[in-house]
Amino acid sequence: MQKIKLINKVIIGAILCLALAPQAKQIAQEAPPKVFLLRLPCANSGIGNWAGQNQNVSVGRAFYQSRMYMGPGDRSASITCQIQPNKGNVTFQKLQLGFGMRDNDQGSSSVAVNVYLDGVKAETRTISPGEEASVSLDVTSTSNISIEAQCSSTAQYCQRIYFWDASLEVAPPSPQQSS
Repeated sequence: MQKIKLINKVIIGAILCLALAPQAKQIAQEAPPKVFLLRLPCANSGIGNWAGQNQNVSVGRAFYQSRMYMGPGDRSASITCQIQPNKGNVTFQKLQLGFGMRDNDQGSSSVAVNVYLDGVKAETRTISPGEEASVSLDVTSTSNISIEAQCSSTAQYCQRIYFWDASLEVAPPSPQQSS
């Protein structure tokens, strides 16, 4: 009987401690605002084609909502966008890319996706049918971004690369700007 009373006291004490203890709250951080790359001035800089187009695609047996594509054909497609200076005098801190080749493009050759910052190659990802990749690059001191989709074969047609993320994160205002 005393054991039961002792166990009850311990349980009640534990419940009270948990109820009265300060509850830890996670502080929600707001994600930095993003701008879709094609909202900035961009130019065609390759033989193939690209376009901003919303399309549902399956890559790696996962569903994505593509916002743009690049079609290298049997050569390459390329786009160059100016991020600085811009109309809003906004500073961007990060380029985020998420892309891949559709599952049903199994006959396609692979495509090398090259990213250039101010004309200097910063990243390369090679994509085959059903594969996806992501790229995140610091662009705080960058004026121009180029993305190139280069077909690995000149004898075989390469299918499109679909981009579900092609965004620039806006840098937080510096202390001088906010005062």
